Amino acid sequence: MQKQFLLSSIFCFFFVSTYAQNRDTVLKVALDSVVINAYGSKTLMSTPAAVNKIGLAQLQRYGNANIIQAVNATPGVRMEERSPGSYRLNIRGSSVRSPYGVRNVKIYYDGIPFTAPGGSSMLNMLGFYNVGGMEVIKGPGSSLYGAGTGGVVLFDAPIVSEKIQVNAGVTAGSFGALNYNLQLQLPKHTLSYEEASANGYREHTEMKRRLATYQTQISTFSKGQLSLHFIYSDLNYQTPGALTLAEYQANPRQARPSVGANQGAVLANAHIHQQAALLGLTHKYSFSPQLSNITSLYGFYNETENPAIQNYELKKEPHWGGRTSFLYGLKDFSINFGGELQSGDFTSKTYRNLQGNKGNQVTDDQLDLLQWMVFAQVNWQIDRWLFTAGASVNQFSLDFLRSSEVPNINASKNFKAQLQPRFAALYEVDDQFSAYLNVSKGFSPPASSEIFADNNSYNLSLQAEKGWNVEPGVRWNALNNRLFLDASYFHTLLSNSIVTRRDAAGANYYLNAGKTKQQGVEANLSYQLIAKEKPLSVLLQGAYAWHDFKYDQFVQLNDDFSGNRLPGVSPHTFTIMADVNHKSGFFAFLSLNHNAKIALNDGNTQYANDFQLVSMKLGYQKQVRNIPFQLFVGLDNLLDQTYSLGNDINGFGGRYYNVAPGRSFYFGLKLGWVKNK
Repeated sequence: MQKQFLLSSIFCFFFVSTYAQNRDTVLKVALDSVVINAYGSKTLMSTPAAVNKIGLAQLQRYGNANIIQAVNATPGVRMEERSPGSYRLNIRGSSVRSPYGVRNVKIYYDGIPFTAPGGSSMLNMLGFYNVGGMEVIKGPGSSLYGAGTGGVVLFDAPIVSEKIQVNAGVTAGSFGALNYNLQLQLPKHTLSYEEASANGYREHTEMKRRLATYQTQISTFSKGQLSLHFIYSDLNYQTPGALTLAEYQANPRQARPSVGANQGAVLANAHIHQQAALLGLTHKYSFSPQLSNITSLYGFYNETENPAIQNYELKKEPHWGGRTSFLYGLKDFSINFGGELQSGDFTSKTYRNLQGNKGNQVTDDQLDLLQWMVFAQVNWQIDRWLFTAGASVNQFSLDFLRSSEVPNINASKNFKAQLQPRFAALYEVDDQFSAYLNVSKGFSPPASSEIFADNNSYNLSLQAEKGWNVEPGVRWNALNNRLFLDASYFHTLLSNSIVTRRDAAGANYYLNAGKTKQQGVEANLSYQLIAKEKPLSVLLQGAYAWHDFKYDQFVQLNDDFSGNRLPGVSPHTFTIMADVNHKSGFFAFLSLNHNAKIALNDGNTQYANDFQLVSMKLGYQKQVRNIPFQLFVGLDNLLDQTYSLGNDINGFGGRYYNVAPGRSFYFGLKLGWVKNK
């Protein structure tokens, strides 16, 4: 009945909108120009790769607690949250090697390397208001961004304007959610503070995060500009642990209970406390109309306290690095070249967890990391053709010392320099239609947290995964620019794929899984049903992904998983969205997101059920003199679906499930003041 009501409502909504369109005169409406930075491109139509832009408008369609729902409306990309504050990002199945956190995805923040030299990215350090937009490159970004088979994410920082402005906002919602932010905008300077907290939907899922940021842009010399970013994050969240199917069906909101000698999440006081700071500088300089340079330098410090079910871990992960990129361009020819260097000195100490307290020390480790990359890419325009050829050379090495053992364990690992080429060709028929072919090789060494696993073991024989990705795609503007289609097919063959295993205590360890074959289709479709110039405007959008990911060759001891589906990846996902705006200031947003069932283990013996998520947001915004304000209210999971947003893949003893919030609501107010000129 719920599904029938939903489909009827969507049909009625589209019918009313179509009726309004029939009354509307047909006007040529130019879609917002999509500016793309990936691969040095300028527009989406001239980018020969699968790139999705998530702009500020998309981010603001949902609640302002995080960016999860906006990201999940992008085909081929999935962001998960096992408990508030615990994020995982998946691009084309990359989460098969990410039990938590972000791995095998290279991340940059306003051009600054954000991924640590060990291969992990602390995405939960960024708050909602730290993100001014993002670009997602799906598949290896080898020609400019180096190692990684999953993809690349380029985060834009919020814009620093010349205005003097003060902004404040507060949002409250179900399960004790409370989020407020303050921002002071001065000419070329921005200071902001954000605080978010939640009681959580499950037992033992409280979260609190404090964020302070400073951002500035100042001119240097006659043709230069310097940007500075400082972000400080203090995040504390509880981790409830995964449930078995029986526990999930009996009470999905419970935390992992104690079983025998294994203490549960509450008894272990399982939680994570992270304190992190990022200081980054980016300098842009134009030597001449043909030659320019962008150089970024950063320092990052992270300190983590993690009482877990299996142990009590203390980590310090300082690292630093930089990236420089030169662009030389003529009328029909350009070359982009440069390099990247990162170094880290990590320490980790683990203890027995005695009901949430530190017991006897188990390990005392030190890890020195060094990673470098050089890259070059050539673009050549010939009539309507654009040809791209590029490559990067990547090297990663580490030195490991475990001083808690007698004699001490001293080891090193060197993933020798690997050449990763990329070739692409794009044919632009006109301003309305373009087609491309992108061929790239990916190379992804294991992250330091994969070599040195949660269960205090280490596996220096773990190999880097590598393989080729072939991807044709098309982009098409039609119906006087009202309709836009962006679609691609990809085929990826990987060898030495890295997958996750869990032991009886829930700790993760990793191994190579032979070969995998991954292919799929991803498409975005948007239609401006009623023009923006009209009193009532309506924009309809859809996204679809079909993923056929299988183990090609994977035999482990007596188990042969060859031909099985990769766990953690939905074979079918789609999202339908509608934006409605009225010139009076009223706005509405409606979305339906469907995920097909997901395999939970390599043997494909258990699956998570499919689910449908319906969200809506209603609001009113206006500016009275120099005071802009916005009121809004929203509903998530309108159908009250029971589902897991972040399964523990290959969980020992069938512990796969982390239930997500049921039906929930939120409401909020944004208020500002802008100084008149």
